[in-house]
Amino acid sequence: MRDLDRAFQNWWGRPDHFKRPTWRKAEINEGFAIRDLSVKRLNRKWGEVLVPKCGWVKFRVSRKWLDIENSTSARVTKDRSGRWFVSFTAPASQMDRVSTGSSIGIDMGISSTVTLSNGEQMQMPELLTKGQLQRKRRLQRKLARQSKGSNRRKATKLAIAKLSAREVDRRKDWIEKTTTKLTHDYDTIVIEDLKIKNMTKSAKGTIANPGKNVAAKSGLNRSILEQGWGIFRKRLNDKATNAQVPVKVTSINPAYTSQRCSVCGNTMRKNRKSQAVFSCQSCGHIDNADVNAAKNIIAAGLAVTGRRGILQAKSVSTKQSNPMKRQPLIPA
Repeated sequence: MRDLDRAFQNWWGRPDHFKRPTWRKAEINEGFAIRDLSVKRLNRKWGEVLVPKCGWVKFRVSRKWLDIENSTSARVTKDRSGRWFVSFTAPASQMDRVSTGSSIGIDMGISSTVTLSNGEQMQMPELLTKGQLQRKRRLQRKLARQSKGSNRRKATKLAIAKLSAREVDRRKDWIEKTTTKLTHDYDTIVIEDLKIKNMTKSAKGTIANPGKNVAAKSGLNRSILEQGWGIFRKRLNDKATNAQVPVKVTSINPAYTSQRCSVCGNTMRKNRKSQAVFSCQSCGHIDNADVNAAKNIIAAGLAVTGRRGILQAKSVSTKQSNPMKRQPLIPA
């Protein structure tokens, strides 16, 4: 009842940030909270937490023990692949960094996940091996043929969930490492204000007005979502705000950044020869298309920083939700 009251108070107080509380659904966000927390350390790698009506349960220590020991509550969760986690409430530690005075522009893409304005390209590694990807597809086809509610269908869903969990873990690991490096190396980071939800809308249309190239658009949508652009931007903002020396993150309007020449400013559709080649029809400048876009992004970001009233870019600051007794969870 206390959690329910808190959820409604947060929703009524900040409807722009908090959504309406929803009912629990089986196998979705499974978990429970531990209020009166008791923990003890077994050795360097393992600890125990007292779970009501279950007794002492071992967990792997993956954070500083001092933060775990000083926590006031915890939450035990289970993901769809059957893995159990315990998360302890503790203030997030600040990132140690010194001011570098450097600025960078970031272009998000598919062939190259992250392209920097200095020409560096960062590619997300393969989330699943070729064999794992084939197995996942076979299991998905098998799932479509099985009866709902059957034990064999549950086993197939669990096998798919285990493969998906590996995919998610590898994506998050790469994003965490990449955003940490960028936040550590640069004082100003300029990114595109991408509307990912609109970009990944289905193109199938309706029966009366069917869409075109539906299969191609579906493939593009999957590729965009696999890159994790949304969580990349969120973690970048979180780390930039929480650093000891704050990092300024500016988002700009992405319109024409891939078609504008970074040298002369000419904007023509024909400038983009292909996915990878940019060739200006006015001055003849030739560059990698993603690198050219990243240069336009950093130029627009620095322009809005130096002069006010430019509509091409806008600075985005993280809003503080300030919910009642809300603290970040640190998984252990």
